[in-house]
Amino acid sequence: MKNSKTKFHFPLPILVGEGKLILDAVTAHPEVGGRLDKTYLADTATVLGNVKTQATDQKQKRGQTGVLSKAQLDKIHAFQLLIHNAKETAKLAFPKQTVMLRASFQVGVHKPHDLQSQLQRGRTVLASMQSAENTAALTSKGWTADETTALDTAITDLESDKTLLETAKDASVGLTGQKNVQADDLYDRLLTVQNAANLQWPESDPANAQTRADFRLGKFPPKDHGGHHVEPTPAPTPAPAAK
Repeated sequence: MKNSKTKFHFPLPILVGEGKLILDAVTAHPEVGGRLDKTYLADTATVLGNVKTQATDQKQKRGQTGVLSKAQLDKIHAFQLLIHNAKETAKLAFPKQTVMLRASFQVGVHKPHDLQSQLQRGRTVLASMQSAENTAALTSKGWTADETTALDTAITDLESDKTLLETAKDASVGLTGQKNVQADDLYDRLLTVQNAANLQWPESDPANAQTRADFRLGKFPPKDHGGHHVEPTPAPTPAPAAK
């Protein structure tokens, strides 16, 4: 039977984007490889590439209509990742302000899934990021004016691409069936890499803070999408290193 659901409850672009960041951390901190099977990291990079490629294989509903190009899909993914980062920053800037976070920053709001609805929610988030009364708190958590501009540009670019908007009506941006199996595999692999990093650079040593951040510990999986952080509970124990 084909799997119709994924283990994780957040958009695929976040999995792909965070996966890239985690593997970039592996390149910067290769010591983590000593805790994993000899080919584990290379295999994980391959799975990441497969998941990203599969995401471009959109279902056709009207002949050749409804197929998003890789360039179009990349634009959508870039927008979704910016929105995710904006929400994460807002949660840090306005802790425990649940009502505000939901209304102004759309934290916890994920439906409808269609692109037009995502863009409408994006405009709400953008307006809140641009609000003068929020600037100081957001800036204190690392958000910059450049990122606000990037989000504005991403939304405007998508809204002005009428061909993309029309095509997206008939395109499936997500993964189904067998494709979800690969996405789940990537998710498990990323948690395993994070667990290895958590063991290599324990939280108890303040000097490890930046390296842990590089591996997205405490940030991935995202809580507001139903995920769970690797900390304080470690991910599954990684496979033993090959001798």
